[in-house]
Amino acid sequence: MSTPLNVGTDRRLFVIANNVTNSMKVPVYFINITTLSEYRKDAHTSVYTIRQGKMLTPEQQADPTNYADCIHWCLPGLPDIWNE
Repeated sequence: MSTPLNVGTDRRLFVIANNVTNSMKVPVYFINITTLSEYRKDAHTSVYTIRQGKMLTPEQQADPTNYADCIHWCLPGLPDIWNE
């Protein structure tokens, strides 16, 4: 495995997901694309998103702990890298 970059990714979430899937009766497999994604300089989460149909306020954007968009990445090409 590659050496993880220190870009602020909370790796505890991966450990939790891994523990849950390992304890399931039905085998679940997933590909950890976190490190691959971190190697893309422009591929990090964004706080510029919409919640409940409204753009985030400047105050919300300044609070990435609560308002970071961890589902969507900031560029269209990253999912293509995941699929290669």
